[in-house]
Amino acid sequence: MNKFVSTALGLVVVGSIGAADPGDGGWLGLDSEINDLASSLAPAQGGANFAVLTRTALGYSTDDIATGGGANTFGFDLNDIDLAFWGGAGDFTYRVSFDLDGGSANLEDAFAQWACGDYANVQFGQFKPHVLRSGWVDPEKQLFIDRTVLGSTYDRWDAGARVFGETEGIGWSLSAQNGATGISASHLWVLGFFYNFGAGAGMWEGARGGNDELNATLGISFTNESGATPGPSDNQSTMIEFNGNMGQFGFGVEWADIDNDDSGSPASDFGIDGVAGNLGIMGDTSPYALTGSYLVTPDVELGVRYEDLDDNDSTTLLTLGASYYRSGNMAKWQAQITDVSADSPAVDGSYWQVGLTVGASR
Repeated sequence: MNKFVSTALGLVVVGSIGAADPGDGGWLGLDSEINDLASSLAPAQGGANFAVLTRTALGYSTDDIATGGGANTFGFDLNDIDLAFWGGAGDFTYRVSFDLDGGSANLEDAFAQWACGDYANVQFGQFKPHVLRSGWVDPEKQLFIDRTVLGSTYDRWDAGARVFGETEGIGWSLSAQNGATGISASHLWVLGFFYNFGAGAGMWEGARGGNDELNATLGISFTNESGATPGPSDNQSTMIEFNGNMGQFGFGVEWADIDNDDSGSPASDFGIDGVAGNLGIMGDTSPYALTGSYLVTPDVELGVRYEDLDDNDSTTLLTLGASYYRSGNMAKWQAQITDVSADSPAVDGSYWQVGLTVGASR
């Protein structure tokens, strides 16, 4: 492993490991109670509220995956500079958010929401498609600096409508959005179902917020965007995922059956400069990702992730990372190294990142 990366990961771990309680892991319950308390103290939807999130990362690579055969990559990326507003008016709530990391305001969420009886809710406006948890989980709650390649492919916003609900641990969601063709007769349809074991996977990736019981969510979703390519096409894909935690361990599994004419690429903030353009999801493939983490202390979590894109270059990604949590979930340092292995020299190589997240997106 790169010497600089080893040092960064070591600093993240050593900074808090001395505070660990050698007891039987009872602090897991305390961690869960603190998270529950934080949720109960969140601002009510009835008034006007706002949140600010900053995520900055330093990246380094000497390999073609990031450099494209040019000079070494060594610099800072603003992954997220997010500003969000939300509130309510009568039976309705609203949310509007912007990402400022490009130097101008890019609209992200912009929707109104209301309840239809006791079992369903409606969103109307612009939002993320609810395909994979690794794609829609809030950025400050990610286990790694980057999402999975599959998740990042759906880390996008589009205008449309969504109906969703949950009853006794069983949830469902149906949405229609403009999709790749914009305002036309064709749309991106997403139908999803999920089942919670225990309290479910929660709002964070990894082991934080868990207890000694199995808390996990099994989900399946179907996407259909037949008009994304001209003429007759097969753009119906299936995603299956299982995420959760138990004790000091966190885990995640996601698998996709990508249809012949379906495809996608990671969001522009994936990895470091140049990486996102060298990776993607191809049609007629079955990519997957496996994630595991261990909560060493309430403040330090180690993670490993393996991804297989099942593409023509046999591309795989192995990521090792560490997180050092500060101020609960409101700040954290992260360090990670990602090794990309592929038959194509242009895609092969490794890169490392050290990032700081402060604030929240909601």
